[in-house]
Amino acid sequence: MTSSSGSGRPAPLERFRATNGQFVGWAGLAAAAFAVGYVAVSVHTVVGLRVALGAVVAAIVIWVTQLRPRVLAYSDELRVLGTVRDAVLPYVLVEEVSIGQTLNVWAEGRRHVCVGIGTSMVKDARQRAKARRQASGTTFGIGRMRELSEKAELAQPDQTAMSYQTFVVTRIEELVEQDKKEAARTGRDTSGAAVRRPWAWLEIAALVVSAAAFVVACLL
Repeated sequence: MTSSSGSGRPAPLERFRATNGQFVGWAGLAAAAFAVGYVAVSVHTVVGLRVALGAVVAAIVIWVTQLRPRVLAYSDELRVLGTVRDAVLPYVLVEEVSIGQTLNVWAEGRRHVCVGIGTSMVKDARQRAKARRQASGTTFGIGRMRELSEKAELAQPDQTAMSYQTFVVTRIEELVEQDKKEAARTGRDTSGAAVRRPWAWLEIAALVVSAAAFVVACLL
């Protein structure tokens, strides 16, 4: 199995962009950068130092909670990036993939969540309500009308047949199926495959150092 950790890690086959928290994340980073820049230019005091360090801490928190969580697909494994800890899932161990307000990948009987990819709460509620309405339709006429209506919506030139979230799930399922078939065809030994949970040490170190510096500045 090709390792996806360390300096020799190959480039991913797919980089699934995040769909949640992007506006808040980038706006927050911009605000933090503005605060640091303003203090560096105009406020050369202990209070200014505290404000700048507080902005740095806020920027790191925004990064790990809003912008870092995403998913990378390699040739033989999926890397689900979390806030300060990741999940590296060999395809042969993936059992199920689903999407709601978050992307959920089951492997070795455990759910691994990517909060960066998912549907909004409003859209998720609408989809659930639509599913309930479809399930409650008992007459042929109503069911037929809904079927024709959905087909008509898909036929509109400004509509897309597949949302990006659905594409993510479909693509991951495709990669999982391909890898499992390849392992079965070649007789590849998969007994050593295991889920790994590496820590994001760079982000952890940045949080610890910046938070410690902010505390020290507040004590000055």
